[in-house]
Amino acid sequence: MRISIILLIILFPVLTVCTFAECFLLDIPLPITGQASHAIAQSLERTISEIQKTHRTKIDPADENSEPKTPEPETTPTIILRFRVDADQEEFGRGSSFGACYELADLLVSEKFHGIRTVAYFPQSVQGHVLLVALACNERIAAESAEIGEAGIDETNISDTQRQAYHEISKRRHVFPPAVIDKLLDKQTELLQVETEKGIRLVSPQETEELRRTETFVAEPVTLIASGAPGLFTADAARKFGLINLIANDRVILARGLGFRPDDIKNAPVSSEQGHAVRIDLAGLMNNDRVGSAIRSIQKALEPNPVTINQRNMGTVKVDFLCIYIDSPGGNIEASLNMASYLARNIDSTKVRTVAYIPYQARSDAAIIALACDEIVLGTNAILGGDGAVVFSESQIADARQTIRDFLSHETIRSWSLPAGFIDSEIEVFKVTRSGRLTDYLCDEELKQLPDAELWKKGEIVKEKGKLLRIVGGKGEQYFVDRTAEDFTEFKFLYGLENDILLVEPTWADQLVQSLSSPGMSMIILMIVFLAVSIEAQTPGVGIGAFIAAVGIVLFFWLHFLGGTAGWLEVCLFLAGVVCVLLEIFVLPGVGIFGIGGAITIIISLVLASQTFIIPQNSYQFLQLRNSLLILAVSGTGILILSNILIRTVHNANKPKDTALIRETEKLAHYEPLLGQTGVTITPLVPAGKAMIGGEPINIVSDGELIEKGQTVKVVEVIGYKVVVRKIETADNV
Repeated sequence: MRISIILLIILFPVLTVCTFAECFLLDIPLPITGQASHAIAQSLERTISEIQKTHRTKIDPADENSEPKTPEPETTPTIILRFRVDADQEEFGRGSSFGACYELADLLVSEKFHGIRTVAYFPQSVQGHVLLVALACNERIAAESAEIGEAGIDETNISDTQRQAYHEISKRRHVFPPAVIDKLLDKQTELLQVETEKGIRLVSPQETEELRRTETFVAEPVTLIASGAPGLFTADAARKFGLINLIANDRVILARGLGFRPDDIKNAPVSSEQGHAVRIDLAGLMNNDRVGSAIRSIQKALEPNPVTINQRNMGTVKVDFLCIYIDSPGGNIEASLNMASYLARNIDSTKVRTVAYIPYQARSDAAIIALACDEIVLGTNAILGGDGAVVFSESQIADARQTIRDFLSHETIRSWSLPAGFIDSEIEVFKVTRSGRLTDYLCDEELKQLPDAELWKKGEIVKEKGKLLRIVGGKGEQYFVDRTAEDFTEFKFLYGLENDILLVEPTWADQLVQSLSSPGMSMIILMIVFLAVSIEAQTPGVGIGAFIAAVGIVLFFWLHFLGGTAGWLEVCLFLAGVVCVLLEIFVLPGVGIFGIGGAITIIISLVLASQTFIIPQNSYQFLQLRNSLLILAVSGTGILILSNILIRTVHNANKPKDTALIRETEKLAHYEPLLGQTGVTITPLVPAGKAMIGGEPINIVSDGELIEKGQTVKVVEVIGYKVVVRKIETADNV
């Protein structure tokens, strides 16, 4: 219950330009052996490198003669070493190698860590030489139920070298008294507590006699741990005597005790010689199929399977970095929550680092997926949250809000007010402060749930009621954003992944599909379709124009099917519109209703195929509707211009420039005698077709108007092979 209450007071970070220092957490499974020590040292080196890249203050080498000091949390980057004992291990992490632990301790007190705050955290009881690594840290923290001690439990005899190493490391940090070090190593020693006019001290019997000669005792010495008893300290005792700095049962209390918000603590870079990074794409509208495919891709990527690249066997590789590439306007809120839940629950952040990269947009529910990752990187103008492609019902919002509050906030060590603001416009979030230093962003409901709610002072509104939370990359307060990257190349550079053979961008086929589905390409496809229809109308029969138009329409709807905006409704509307137009031309000419209705239906189907809604309800949907209409308008205008140019070009190309050549062409064609003759159309002229003139079927072209089948026409012009006719009014035509 206590942990549950504390989890409700999780704080969210405001990651502005280095207002707070970076804080990294490195999980260290026990025991520490030589091989494990090497991997831990690599992770520490990579963490230092990452800190040096991003921290605003240059970390200078330490002066060997200077006295080590505990850095201030608000100005100094921090590395937390969390020593973890596996659940199936009953020996409290025993078995750690002295040599391996000393190498790590020596690294932690070296010049490389000058200006970096190091913290040893014991969530469980720990024994063995791992305590030597803890001595090398600036601070030590333990859980309430943890006991720490018996550093020499794995040794039959403590050598002088080992004893000297412990005293040397302890002296560098000025933390543990020599008598405590001796008791931790050797249970045969005795640890006393004495109180003089200068305070309480922990000393050995020999040191007690020396103090009697120099200081006045307030009371007689008390045996704290007798000879033969193990040198173990409970968390309360260790805190009382200054051996640890804080008692923390979970990550939330740990963060607050160190002066950070819980979400400020990031997982340190995982070091592995065989580790690689992979990219999983979530582009387009969120739906169950897309999320299911992404989850399967992640599961496959995390399996240590043999990998072959460019016909080279790369062996069995392990993935320790997942880039979740999100470019989505949102969509299905249930699918997005499923994806977020999978990332939060099924990915061990101590082994695999997950980073959401958003180059353009992760709107509405898609933003929840990003929050389930360890870190978020935004493009310089990318949008996180805000209005999305779908407006959710009240029941959907209520269910999503409950999931965020009761599950995701606990799994990701985050509060729920601001995340819920991505999908619930009715939440009003305030900036609240406590003691003038701690800051959080909470709604009234979450604020009232805090056990110390009366100590928090409500400030300005950071998320207004009636609007969804919206963050733009590189601008304003960045509530969740860790970094910004102009492109994917810069993203890889930020994480040192430039040469990773598995972190590849989409294939040329994926890029082609993405390019074809863009609004600009949709406009070009429609222009080609309209132009092909215009060409087909100028020529008799069914030819290349009809074929190109059919292919273009199929491509248009297929791309929007892939994007999730088109469905069978739009296809049926388009086919119905085409049928109505054909009825107007070939079956019921002159009625008008079928032609006009069919054209409107076709336009509606093309607009709906470019969006996920029928009636716009938010700013994003109005923008999409405007873009859809703009595509049609530009396409229509473009086709009118191109058609006019094409008709003029074809007409001039078919018309010989030389009069003598014209006469010769007409002579060869034998069409000149047709001038002035009349005939009857045997096909509709739209505007090209055929008519029976002089007892022979002749390919003809109307002089402008559409002429139905069976109408009397007169040849008014002959240009080479082109026979132009005009409808004449007769009793049969009326």
